[in-house]
Amino acid sequence: MKNLLFLLIFFLFLAVACGETTGTEPKNKGLAGFAVEFAEDFDLGSPEHRIENPEGGIVTKINITALGYDKKPLTNYTGEVEIGMLYGENAAVSRITIENGYAENIEVKMRYCLDNDRVVVQEVKKHEGDSKYEPTGKMGVSPVFYTEVATISAIQGTVKGAKGNPSAFNNRNLTLKDREMVVIAVIEGGFYLHEVGAEEYSSVYMYTYSTPYVDDNVEESMFLPVGTLIESANGSVFEFFGFTEMSFPTFHPVYINKNGKKELKIDTSLIPEPKNINDILTDNDEMEKYEASLVTVENVSVDWFNEDDSSYVEYSQFPLKAANGASIMAQTLYTAPLFNAVAEKPVEGKTSHHYNFTGILKQHTSARPSTWILVPRDMDDIECLDCE
Repeated sequence: MKNLLFLLIFFLFLAVACGETTGTEPKNKGLAGFAVEFAEDFDLGSPEHRIENPEGGIVTKINITALGYDKKPLTNYTGEVEIGMLYGENAAVSRITIENGYAENIEVKMRYCLDNDRVVVQEVKKHEGDSKYEPTGKMGVSPVFYTEVATISAIQGTVKGAKGNPSAFNNRNLTLKDREMVVIAVIEGGFYLHEVGAEEYSSVYMYTYSTPYVDDNVEESMFLPVGTLIESANGSVFEFFGFTEMSFPTFHPVYINKNGKKELKIDTSLIPEPKNINDILTDNDEMEKYEASLVTVENVSVDWFNEDDSSYVEYSQFPLKAANGASIMAQTLYTAPLFNAVAEKPVEGKTSHHYNFTGILKQHTSARPSTWILVPRDMDDIECLDCE
């Protein structure tokens, strides 16, 4: 009796499992997804020969075919879809209606594409009673195409990428390569990387959480030296209160063979001269171009500040005032702790000292009176102009 019951259950299971091949209706009906093809003779590029990103974006056209679960065209399908990018952005019309299962010659304008990308088409449906659309989970993607590799200047904001604040590549994992890059400053929680030859949007902060060190292909592990050339670096782009960084990166320095041993290639001559920012302190768009870069402000003095304020108590930030009246915050606690900002506060009857301050330009949207913060690399970056 048990064997007979087992056989009945087995044959029932077999009949259900083979329903699609025995002429019965398939279990899944309706839309399964979409086939997405480029309508024109679009050059997909290759890892060796990448296509360029023009200033206005890559403009092309696609054909979209609705597919059933049998992978055949679903000619009775009508519905709305949104057209986007796997990583970049579609600047053309993003929502269209597909009728009779097919839409052709749909223009897409692909912006902010780096490395490898795809066009993504997904079905959306409107909520009853409001104007919100939500994806249904039915989607399709185009063949992969290969655009320019990621660079610091693209991430920070050249005409081919973002326009500054925030980065158009926020929350994307990217690999920097194919450019000469040099370490311009190292701090306890990371380092600053500069793209050699780029004048604007040329540097980015690599947040490593702890002091960065090198332990591969060298005799002994060591802290990452300033001036080290970096061959490639991978990390996730993240906006930390307006400050663009690449979080928890992996990086590969350039090595040279010296007397049969591998050594780091270090060239401090590639570190750029500091950019004088006195005249742009009140222009956020211009300041954005030099975020994470080496900059200098000349003939500044410590402005009055409340030493009991949280910005000083918690972060040791204090204002510097230029001769033109513009201000920038400074932070010396970790890198130049011998500088006594409280002693430099203006006091009636006391002559204020004037300084040239050099360092890395950071940004924090909660800082006041300026959201920009100058961080000297060490005490040598602080030059007193009138100290005895």
